[in-house]
Order: sequence, then structure tokens, then C-alpha cells
Amino acid sequence: MAKKAYRVRNWPQYNKALVQRGSITFWINENVLRKWYEENKRQLCRGRPKKFSPIAIETCIVMKVLFKLTYRQCEGFIESICSFLKLKIESPSYTQLCRRQKQLNIQLQHNVKGPVHVVVDATGLKIFGEGEWKVRQHGYSKHRMWRKLHVGIDVKSKEFVMVELTDNHIGESKLLKPLLDQYTDELLKVGGDKGYDSYECHEIIGKRGAKSAILLQKKAKIRKRKRTGTLPLVRDDIVRRMRKVGRKKWKKEVSYHSRSLVENAFFRYKTILGGKLRSHAIENQKVEALIACNILNKFSQMGMSASYLIEK
Repeated sequence: MAKKAYRVRNWPQYNKALVQRGSITFWINENVLRKWYEENKRQLCRGRPKKFSPIAIETCIVMKVLFKLTYRQCEGFIESICSFLKLKIESPSYTQLCRRQKQLNIQLQHNVKGPVHVVVDATGLKIFGEGEWKVRQHGYSKHRMWRKLHVGIDVKSKEFVMVELTDNHIGESKLLKPLLDQYTDELLKVGGDKGYDSYECHEIIGKRGAKSAILLQKKAKIRKRKRTGTLPLVRDDIVRRMRKVGRKKWKKEVSYHSRSLVENAFFRYKTILGGKLRSHAIENQKVEALIACNILNKFSQMGMSASYLIEK
């Protein structure tokens, strides 16, 4: 089968957005510089008063994630920017960045409102370990460690609207309810692969008033017969519909193939920001993952490519 060819119809706007992604003045604006130092020097807890504001620490961590820096490199990077732009501000030390990163109250920022169709999935982010080639050729010499990033993507805007970072042993189905709770507006449809195929997941989606577009196992069976006065299970309704119209037609009815957008989001995450977490503590890693998703949402808001299929 020949590979389909696509063409970008909004290339000038998309090209401008790609250039804007690397602009330092976009990421460090005047508002950040005015609030660089902590205004409230008095604190109730013991210890030395904080010198730098949370927005200053967050800006440094954004630079660290965006340009894939270590803490020490981030300190030198901020110092060089201040020196080059002749800014009368100091850079937090690498120990301050590491210590205060876990204290940041980072919220997922997106422009999505109202009823949405979301697709959910999870991917692994490596903490440390060996490369695939070395393991394949010579075997393991040390254990590789991963974290699992669970996300929900809005199909229309392609922005992250749900994010959760956990250990790698947490299954996708266990995180569906906490993910959906992060979006308080109405849900139209929730799509996912077979990892979310459980009666509990389908019922959670049904209680939110949304339509389940989660793919069932091929040998799925009806669990509860239809009885007067009782509501049918959401998963049972899907099984009945699949038996009636077929698996392929059901996928088209619920737009199941929109799930590829979440795979594309993972590709953008790992291509632009890398597939590795550079923080060691789980609290810092959660902040790092949230900031990474906020960066990708900013990129999406600047402009995304509008592609169309070339007819041959």
C-alpha cells in the first residue's frame, strides 16, 4: 500500500510559529522581570527568607526543560542571558532550583473550554538506564527505571487537558477517573485503547454523560442481560452494537481512529523535549512533566500545521 502524501496549507503561519518557539523574549517577558524577587520577605516557617519569587524559579525550570539542561547548566544559562541583555537580576543557584522545584504549584494551562472529545493514553519516560542498542547487543548490566505519563488530549485543539505522572507499575485503567476529574466541563466522548477496557472505566465515562470510544477485547461478552427497570451496562451496549454493525463500522461511528492524535502528542513530546526526565525526585519529576505539557500547549497555541491529503 502506497504511503499517503499530505501538504501543509498554512505554511507561512506555521513557519512563523516554529521560529517563535525559540524566542528568548517570548519566554522571559517584562512581567517576569518585575516579579523576579520575592516581595514578601517575612515568612512564618523557620529558615532563611526566600530571595527569589516562585515565578522566577518557574521561569528557570521552563528554560531547563525547554533546552534540556541540567541544574548547573540552567544556572549558567540564566546568568548568560542576564549578562547579554544587561538585566539587573541574579540567577538562582542550582541548589535553589532543585530544592524549590518541588514547591512550585504548577497548573496545567490550556485554552480548551466547553464540551470536548478527548483521547487518553500513557507512555513511558526514562529516568536513567541503558540504550536499546546496548541491551540488544550485550544485555543488561543495570536496571532501567521509568515513569508513566498519563495524558488526555483534546481532539480539536490537540492540547493537553489532563496530565498525571505515576510509577511505571500503575495501569492505565486505574488512572482514568483521576484524569477525567481534572476537566470540569462537559465531556462528549472519551477514546482509548484496550488498556482502558474494563467495566469500571466504561461506567465512569457513562456517569460523566460522555460516549465511550474505548476499544473492546475481541472476545468481549455481555455481562448483564437486559431487564425492565434496570439500566444496561455501558460496555454491554458497545458489545451489542459491535455485534450488530461490526467492529470496523463501530470504529468509524465513534471516531475511534482519533486516538492516533494522542500517539502524535507523545511523538511531539519526545521529539521536542526528549523522552527522559532529568529530575531524580518524584515530586520534581511531576513538576517537570507538567511544565513540559504546558510548553507543548504554548506551541500548539502559537500555531499548528493544517494538512490535507493530496489526491492522486
